Order: sequence, then C-alpha cells, then structure tokens
Amino acid sequence: MARILVVEDEPGIAFGLESDLEAEGYEVAVAGDGAEVVRRVGSEEFDLILLDVMLPDKDGFEVCRELRQTGFTTPIVMLTAKSEECDKVLGLDLGADDYIIKPFRPRELRARIRAALRHRPNGSGADVQRQLQVAAQVQQRLFPQSQPHLATLDYAGFCQPALGLSGDNYDFLEVGKGRLGLLVVDVVGKGIPAALLMASAHGCVRTQAPRWGDECGEVLSLLNRSLYESTDAAMFATVFYAVYHESSRVLTYTNAGHEPPVLLRVGTGDCVRLDSQTPPAGLLPSLPSVQTKVQLAPGDWLVIFTDGVTEALNRDGCDFGVEGVMAAMAHHIEGTAEEMRDAIRAELAKHGRGVAQADDITLIAAHVLGETGE
Repeated sequence: MARILVVEDEPGIAFGLESDLEAEGYEVAVAGDGAEVVRRVGSEEFDLILLDVMLPDKDGFEVCRELRQTGFTTPIVMLTAKSEECDKVLGLDLGADDYIIKPFRPRELRARIRAALRHRPNGSGADVQRQLQVAAQVQQRLFPQSQPHLATLDYAGFCQPALGLSGDNYDFLEVGKGRLGLLVVDVVGKGIPAALLMASAHGCVRTQAPRWGDECGEVLSLLNRSLYESTDAAMFATVFYAVYHESSRVLTYTNAGHEPPVLLRVGTGDCVRLDSQTPPAGLLPSLPSVQTKVQLAPGDWLVIFTDGVTEALNRDGCDFGVEGVMAAMAHHIEGTAEEMRDAIRAELAKHGRGVAQADDITLIAAHVLGETGE
C-alpha cells in the first residue's frame, strides 16, 4: 500500500483529499504547512507527496527546492491555483514530477498520482531517499570540521549543492607550521558521479598537501595523474589550490582551469583576478607543475568561488557574474570573513530569487589582518 503525504492548509480540501485517496486504498497522512513537511520526511517514509503551493511559513516552491537539495527522490505532485506558465515551469524546474491546477477533477488527480507512482525510481522511493540522505551526510564530513587559527588571516567558506550530493568541495589544510592550504574543487557534472570524483580528488589533495608544502603545482600535477588514470575523458575537475604563509602574508597558488578568484586590494581599490595557469585536472596525461606567488597586505580580501556562483541566473536570464561578486565585496570590506561570505550568499539569493539553482555553489572568503588580528 502506497503512503501519501497530503500537504494542504485548507482543512476542508485536506479532508476531501484524505477521504478520496483512502477510498482508493492509499495510506494518507496530512500536513498543514511547509516546515512540518520538511520535518516529517526526515523521520517518516512516504511514496508520494501531494504538495499545495500556497502554504504558510514555507510555500510549496521553497519546500520542493529544499527537499530536492537534500537528495529526496520521492515523487512530488504540486497542487495550486496558480495557472501562469512561469509558475508551472518553476515548479517543474524545482523538481516536481507533476503540476495540477485547481480546481481539478478527482479522477484526473487519481490518474496523475498513479502515473507518478509508476515512474518512481526502482525500489521504494523511501529506500532511495534514505540512501542518498546517508550519502549526503557522509559527504558533509569531507568539508572542514574545524579551522586552524591564524593571527593574520580571517577566513570562512560554504558549499550549497544543487542536488543532495555535491561535485564541489572546499577545504582548509594545515600544511606546516604557520601555513594554511585553501582548496576549491569543481568537478564537471552534478549528482552521484560528480560526488564520487570529488571525494577522490579531495582525498588525493589532503594526502599530498602536507608533503609538498607550498609547491602547489606538484600537488595538482599528482592530482591530475590520479584523475586521468582513474576516469574517462568526460570527467575532470577545475581546481584552485593556494598556500598562505602566516608570517610573510605571501600567497602561493596554482589554478587548474578554475574560475579566477578575486583579490581586492583595499588600499588601492584594485581588483586582481588569479587566472588559470593550466588545463583542468584529469583532461591530459600530465599537468605542468607551476605556481605563482603574490604578496598580500593587511586589509586585502580574497574570494575563491566556483562557476556556480558567477553563472547563477535570474528570471531574465542574466547571470550573477564576477561583477556581482565584486559589487558584494566592495560593500562589505569592513566585516568579518563570515559576514563577507554571508553577504555574497545573500546577494546571490536575491539575484536568483524564483529560479532553481542549476549548479553547486561554493565559496571561500579570506581577509588579511594586521599583526594584532585586526
């Protein structure tokens, strides 16, 4: 017997749907708001969610987006009075399996539910969902669990997957006394294949980084060899890897086909791009071992990001661009690294409001401090 969660805040409609579906032989549970849905899918098993769009607290679009980002694969059928084409497209782009306009005919609704249940993934939706949730939880452990303290550098990062599993990764690595490694990896594609390659790349860098110190080019050359030998030509990763020296404030970096980070010189107002020096890792049999040194000064800001940031679209089809990153940086140079990170996230969310996230979004913000850490 399939179990259906009906999400509807109008008691009369909820009761009618519950009665009709139970008469069809389904087991039915009812939720009245979006927050309740998110809570219940974490602890209960459902084979389908019938999701109203107009809900208190969180609307159906937000609920659908949030569930899909956690790897939730159970079919979602949206119910709404919104009949505009853009609303239908938005619902489907966010991961809904079907979209039904109110008022609807009960027979049609039942047929749509049967169709959605037929096309769910092999095995129960709950089983697949549970496996992906476990995988996403394991993957979270690959992100930094702690941050080494540096008196002259304030830094923070985040990763927001487009799906439950991410092909992006960032990390903070201790590579010797007074030296910190800053890593951002972006694997081509999304979902499980990209997540597996990301884990392999992350493990390789963590293994090699302490051995090679600030020889960033050697680390990426070894990573390239590992990826090239273990993957096909369609899989590769762009990588930015840098080592910051606490005492000298020198940044040594290598950029393998990655979106060029932005270095903002607060003293002059200049913005410098740390351009790519080699092809992405995994495309060619060998990668040259090259790195560049740049002297940083107190007040400087460094923001490292993936193309999921710059290529994020709004409803007009315009991307956020590096200009969006620079504008956010310029308005928040007096804050902490966490505040800079959150400000860029907020501007990105404002830009893309109403548009489904198409790619993983990853970012590191780092602020060079004076001798006293100010």
